[in-house]
Amino acid sequence: MRILFPLLALLPIAANAETFSIKTKVTEATIFPEGAEIIRTGSFSIPPGNHRLLLPGIPAGELSTQFPTIQVVTEGLKQTALVRRIDEVPDYDLKSDAQRQVEIRVKDIERRIRAVEDEAGAARLQAEAAHQTIQFLGNLGRNEGLVGSGVEELRDLAQMVGDESLRAGQVAQSAEIEARKIEERLTNLTQELEVAQAELAELAPEIDERLFVAVDVTAETATEGVLTVSYLDTYAAEWGTGYEFHLATGDAPQVRIDRSVLITQHTGENWHGVNIKVSTIEPSGQNAASRLHPKRRLIQDEPTTYGNLEEPVVEAPVVVEETQGGLPRTASVEGTGVTYSIPTPISVASGYEFTEVALDTFSQSAEMFALAVPMRDDNAFRTVKFTNPLDQSLMESSLAKWFVDGVLVAAGESPEIGPREEVEMGFGPIHGLTTSRAILNRSSGDSGIISRSNQRVEQTELLIKNLTDRTWPLRVIDQIPYSEQDDLQISWSAQPRPTEENLENKRGILAWDMDLTPGQNEKIQLDLTLKWPEGMILR
Repeated sequence: MRILFPLLALLPIAANAETFSIKTKVTEATIFPEGAEIIRTGSFSIPPGNHRLLLPGIPAGELSTQFPTIQVVTEGLKQTALVRRIDEVPDYDLKSDAQRQVEIRVKDIERRIRAVEDEAGAARLQAEAAHQTIQFLGNLGRNEGLVGSGVEELRDLAQMVGDESLRAGQVAQSAEIEARKIEERLTNLTQELEVAQAELAELAPEIDERLFVAVDVTAETATEGVLTVSYLDTYAAEWGTGYEFHLATGDAPQVRIDRSVLITQHTGENWHGVNIKVSTIEPSGQNAASRLHPKRRLIQDEPTTYGNLEEPVVEAPVVVEETQGGLPRTASVEGTGVTYSIPTPISVASGYEFTEVALDTFSQSAEMFALAVPMRDDNAFRTVKFTNPLDQSLMESSLAKWFVDGVLVAAGESPEIGPREEVEMGFGPIHGLTTSRAILNRSSGDSGIISRSNQRVEQTELLIKNLTDRTWPLRVIDQIPYSEQDDLQISWSAQPRPTEENLENKRGILAWDMDLTPGQNEKIQLDLTLKWPEGMILR
């Protein structure tokens, strides 16, 4: 990477100054919806005088935010300059003690594997020698020098060949068995090596591009202390929320919400034992209110007709409003935002894996009922109404799960729930509570979206069957069309009458509330009439 940045400060240091290399590691991080503020710490011990402290190993992340936001705090020292650059960064040995120890362990395991392979190879050499002996003995019987030998000589030779071949075969078999036993030790060693190599990969740096950061300081006396480096990296990390909604049914239903955070970071180095905070604040977002600019409007003479020419077509004026700062960003409803602290230090590897950490859990009493929408669904759905007990929003999540009495019933996306907001939430279908919607009569005889007669009469039947063994409080939702034109007249009736009309201020949405006992069927009949003038069409 070859990018030139101006230095914040680059002051000469005294000729008698010493240079000290200070190793730093990530100890804290605050993760935002985009990016993170990263804090590194390292210890120093220096004599009195003017010195330069080198801070090797800081990954070169998103330089547009990272470079200008680097800050260094040195306890007990006076800073005279802060030096930063991306070009011509020296090669530093950035291996940690833990990484070196694992490297030693990997080499030791590899040495032990080679020793076992050598031992197994030696055992197989004995087996190979025995096989060679057997082959030699077998060739004796085909030796031309035996021609003319007596019966006794041939018998003794055959006995000797048989005995020696047996002994050689036994030796070969024993050697092969011993070699297999030795190789069985390789399985455990290979697994041990894989574990060590995985641990080494976790400890090893992910990227090679590093920043050069140094701070010039003055120490009045010999000083020991802690050095802190902080910077903002826009694309260093991300976080999101995860939820488990646990419904406990019974006489007094309750919803327990287990909340977790999912963290991923790709800074180029693995974090070990880091204190993590997650925040809804957006430091890289819009920082100030947008500006409005004067808007000028013009009028002009109406176009006229010239002779027999048609009047020119003049398009309606297009008003263009100038904007500043691009698209608006969604602001947090909690003012400046909410920040959560993970209770214990955690480790997060660099890459695109997620680390999930439990945040908190809380319970709330709930009202449970069945909700049926026959126009869309074949079953009613177990629905729970409860209130967010927190003074903060429950953020939307694409990693939510729903449980009923410990049984997983659904997984997917959950919406944002505002502070103290009452919400209705589904907990899966009730397969024994079936619904249907049928049009029994339509006078115009067509089922399309356009009718060319000037009246339509429809009769619709909603049917709900309870095939379960319990009584369900049931809410049925359906709709009728509405009109904003005087010429389109809509009248309707329902048997039974709906409990509520224009549900949630949505025109034409009807709701019926009832209790449905086991085996009970409930019918709702809707009669609808639409009238409009001749020569017009219904859409």
